[in-house]
Amino acid sequence: MARIALAILILGCCTCAVWSVNDRLREVFSWKQLDFAFPDQKTRQAAIASGEYVQENNLPLGLEVWRDKLFITVPRWKAGVASTLNYVSLGSGSNYNRSPRLVPYPNYQINRLPAAGQSTTNHLINTYRISVDTCDRLWMIDMGISNGTKLGQPQLFIFDLNTDQIVRQFIIAQDLMRVDGNTWFPGLLADTNSDSCDRAFAYLPDLGGGLVVYDYQQNTAKRIEHHYFYFDPLATVFHIGGVRVEWPDGLFGVSMSERHRNGFRTLYFQAMSSTRMFSVDTSVLQSNTSGRNTFEEYRHLGHRGSGMQAGPMTSDEASGTVFYALVNQDAVGCWNPKQHDHLSSETSAVLAQDSETLEFPGDIKVDKDSNLWVLSDRMPRHRFDVNNFDVEDINYRVFRAPVADAIRGTVCESPRTLTRPPPGPNHPSRPRPATTTTTTSTSGSAWNTPSSRAKDFD
Repeated sequence: MARIALAILILGCCTCAVWSVNDRLREVFSWKQLDFAFPDQKTRQAAIASGEYVQENNLPLGLEVWRDKLFITVPRWKAGVASTLNYVSLGSGSNYNRSPRLVPYPNYQINRLPAAGQSTTNHLINTYRISVDTCDRLWMIDMGISNGTKLGQPQLFIFDLNTDQIVRQFIIAQDLMRVDGNTWFPGLLADTNSDSCDRAFAYLPDLGGGLVVYDYQQNTAKRIEHHYFYFDPLATVFHIGGVRVEWPDGLFGVSMSERHRNGFRTLYFQAMSSTRMFSVDTSVLQSNTSGRNTFEEYRHLGHRGSGMQAGPMTSDEASGTVFYALVNQDAVGCWNPKQHDHLSSETSAVLAQDSETLEFPGDIKVDKDSNLWVLSDRMPRHRFDVNNFDVEDINYRVFRAPVADAIRGTVCESPRTLTRPPPGPNHPSRPRPATTTTTTSTSGSAWNTPSSRAKDFD
């Protein structure tokens, strides 16, 4: 019944180019502050007393969906984060809770920070955005930094979701990172064929202007660098929630097309501080050929308008649509390369925009059933303007919408989902002007030490 009502609402709102969030996305969860499902009340009270859990310092950032679990990450930007990798149940019925406690995954103990002198290898320190593959595995990159302090090397973890066991750990060696130490992985994307789960790869964007490609079968990784991985110096200023920030962030968002007949895909990618979109065939990334010899294989696909910087990306294989979080616009946008091979203001759309409920869309995903998920979290205020962050307000939200409903009536709609004529030629999406800021907060030097970089991204 809720889906029918949503569809009716959407059909009545397709005469404008930009929709408010409630027209396209349905709110599933919301929180004023995050709480966790500790093993017991005694453990919870001890964590509060010791400062291991400081509720107001916990902010959700990444999300992913697997069966009845919605995974949510909580970065350790500040002290007192109880658990960095968590999930909530997507179950419904009379016990449905719209503000559930986060359940540490795979358990609470592995998510605790190691004690002084204790090895960090078997602890989950700090993760941002994760990826679930078609073989029921969860991939995550742990940066090994907590509250600005480096505890260990970045490390790739892969979990078997059917058994909740770690099936692979891979330490990111120093030669896979920038020589100046200014590497930061905002997430990763798993590329797996369910017919052959061992033949899998992961693509790890580095904000410092690189891409690490991990080969599961060979248990090896390589670093690729390209001019297209860097930020645009004219797109480094953001205005979000009344906060002005400067983020010179390079390669950030990555998503993939459906698998082509030759077994490979198209990888779409973009820098955070940019409005441009690029692509490369995954055969190039997986080959043993050097980046220098494959430079011309990378394609520039166009750009959005000024102020339309985007961070996280995701793709829907059924329709071919690429979705991205327009972080500078408090919005979600889309572009369908199957319908328009060149990205522009006319060939892309703003699907949902709301300065209150979508303030800083931190992550965006499409699940295997072609549902679009969005998480918003007011992160700039939480990190850079805490006096303007009200813990009594609803600060964190998760939204969902069937892809077919989200793109209906827009230039992103594909023939597979087309149920009505597309909008006419005078129906472009227009970017929202940057708001006048009331608080100034900058991220400082473009490339500082790894510990300071942990404070300055996103």
